[in-house]
Amino acid sequence: MKWMSHIIGSLPLRRRLIIASVICLLLPSMVNFLLSNKLIKNRLVQQAVNQSEDSLQTLNLDISKYFDEMLYLTNYIQFDTDINSILKQNLNKHRSTPELKALSTIEISRSLQGVTDFFNPFYLTILTDSEYYYTNYSSYEHNTELFFQEEWYKKMKDGNEYGTFWIGVQPTYIHSEKKKKPYLLSIARVLRLSETSNAVALISINETQISSLFKQIALDEGQELMLLNSDGVILAHNNTGQIQKKILFDEKSGSENDNASIVHYKNKDYLMVSYPFSYADWTLVSMVPYENAIGSVNQVTKNTLILQLIFFLLFLIILVILVKRLTKPVTRLSSVMKEVENGNLKLRSGMKGKGDIEQLGHSLDKMMDQIENMIEQIKKEENSKRKAELEMLQAQINPHFLFNMLNSLRLKILIDGNEEMAKLIQSLSLLLRMTINRNNEFIPLDKEIEVIEHYIKLMNFRGKYNFEIKKECESNTLVEQVPRFFLQPIIENSIIHGYKQKSGIILISTRMEDEYLLIQVKDNGKGFHPEDLMIFKSTLLTTKSTNKLNKNKSSFTGIGITNVYQRMLLIYGEKFHMEIENQPLGGAIITFYIPRNQEELENV
Repeated sequence: MKWMSHIIGSLPLRRRLIIASVICLLLPSMVNFLLSNKLIKNRLVQQAVNQSEDSLQTLNLDISKYFDEMLYLTNYIQFDTDINSILKQNLNKHRSTPELKALSTIEISRSLQGVTDFFNPFYLTILTDSEYYYTNYSSYEHNTELFFQEEWYKKMKDGNEYGTFWIGVQPTYIHSEKKKKPYLLSIARVLRLSETSNAVALISINETQISSLFKQIALDEGQELMLLNSDGVILAHNNTGQIQKKILFDEKSGSENDNASIVHYKNKDYLMVSYPFSYADWTLVSMVPYENAIGSVNQVTKNTLILQLIFFLLFLIILVILVKRLTKPVTRLSSVMKEVENGNLKLRSGMKGKGDIEQLGHSLDKMMDQIENMIEQIKKEENSKRKAELEMLQAQINPHFLFNMLNSLRLKILIDGNEEMAKLIQSLSLLLRMTINRNNEFIPLDKEIEVIEHYIKLMNFRGKYNFEIKKECESNTLVEQVPRFFLQPIIENSIIHGYKQKSGIILISTRMEDEYLLIQVKDNGKGFHPEDLMIFKSTLLTTKSTNKLNKNKSSFTGIGITNVYQRMLLIYGEKFHMEIENQPLGGAIITFYIPRNQEELENV
């Protein structure tokens, strides 16, 4: 779940709103759809179960009528004195003659006629121990003596059973009916004739009489109605081809009704409903294809799902349009803030209106205006501060008084014939003039190098040094405007800290490189200690380190290397950069990369 919330949290607000809306709409709709579909299916299944139970109850009543008549007939034969007397006369097979048998058959038929006229068609066979038999069908239709060899007959004789024996379904023994009516449903009963003699009454009806009832009751062509015995063998079926087969199925799920369940049968799902038959241990079963049981719910479900999808897509389109409109100010505001974050302080949202987001955008625009004004004000204040610091340094001595005095001394010394001292005073005068000049902060590069040459002369005289300035300058670089007095602190640092001896060579080289004016100052002194160089590089750009370095000012102007860097950075911006390295053979190299053609460069 964490990864999911992380992914969703990283999405834009517009997408999150759409996803949340879709979930809030789709989830209840799907739950409602599934629940309603399940409830409808359950309701339809229950209706199908009730219909099947009603059909089975009707079948039970109709089929029971046949067996009621069969049982009534066996009871009638058992307790009718005339029939019993006729059967007893034929117990002695030695005294029984064909004529006697024929006469007995006529008498039995006459005794049964009043009863059987109201019954459904059936086949009656009475078998005695003396192998005398009576049938209501022609002997040409079946060899009745074969019944004495049947398993059910032997079982009844051996078991001394006197109740009803439910034989069930058997192939028809009537030759003329085998093709049209291949099966019979039969019951048998032992008839007590005397203490030592019994007879067996066999009564059969055509299975078609039962299956015709099934066909009348069947709700549709797919429904299967059947009568099963206790072993699951089909005794009667609306499809004759299924008779005498054992029903095999896999139960999938039950129902609210104990007599109903959903089973897998013949590679399909069926709704099976069972009902106990009134006689024997038989069961009436209804098998309805599950798809038929739930009727057109699948088509209704499909149509409902299609309609829901159409409405959902329509809603989604409307939702996307509305969310786009509603979140357009947020998107605009986010875009503006990203641009501001990337440094574009000129961009504004331009939002108008009384909404919360519009008011927020308006406040952001006002804040950006204030920030831009503050930045401009800070720039002006920094420039003013920088000018004030320089002017403070320059204004320490009255310039006119100083220059007049230096010129008077130079002329006096020159009159006395000391030209070297006169030149030194002239260098000092020019150097001081450059530091005090307030007219322009920028001068040509050749003038800046000239100041350095005068400064070296004065330093050699003051400390009895022997430093030499060498120049390797491209002619087109000498006319480039550079900040006044930015090289002197670098040269002073080389003289004071870079040499152990009192002499050395300082090389100034300049050239054009792409959009930069490249100025290098090299000396052949001892260079920077590696650790000091690393610390100096890492702290060069920080205000804290700048203040720390400024505490130990020892240069001619009181401006150190770090101050020079900060001053150049303030003038040229982020495009300016400076590199400080040690030379492999000793000495240090300081390289200035001064951008050219700066549109924002101020002429002070």
